[in-house]
Amino acid sequence: MGYIENNLLDGERSIAKASLPWIIFLGPIIVTLVLLLFAKYASFMLIIALIYIVWAYLYFSSAEFGVTNRRVIAKWGVISRHSVEMNMDKVEGVSINEGIIGSKLGYGTVIVNGTGGSHEAFPSIANPLAFRKQILEHTTKHLKE
Repeated sequence: MGYIENNLLDGERSIAKASLPWIIFLGPIIVTLVLLLFAKYASFMLIIALIYIVWAYLYFSSAEFGVTNRRVIAKWGVISRHSVEMNMDKVEGVSINEGIIGSKLGYGTVIVNGTGGSHEAFPSIANPLAFRKQILEHTTKHLKE
């Protein structure tokens, strides 16, 4: 079980989840290839490259983004953990920041705007439009209840 499932409140259920995009592995793969092609001491450089790849995998596997029937929740980080939770009744809007590459490859930052001027950013989410849609659909349902 992940962070979201372990922190559900009584009567709360998970509605949708999002993950980090595959693109976070591109940097470590390119660095590994460059180090192997141009390194004089290939075995030492391979160890460094493998550490970089393992770090990317740990970051990828530790990040969780979700929508429940009561909250929007995010958690990411390897050594230090950063978590964000916002109650559905406090959500005023959701915006997305996608760069040129992000819009073509399907990732971006989702920003949940809350009451009182709070802005919580969920960085580098795969398929941010679908995640925003889930938040907004459930915010609307929550307001009707």
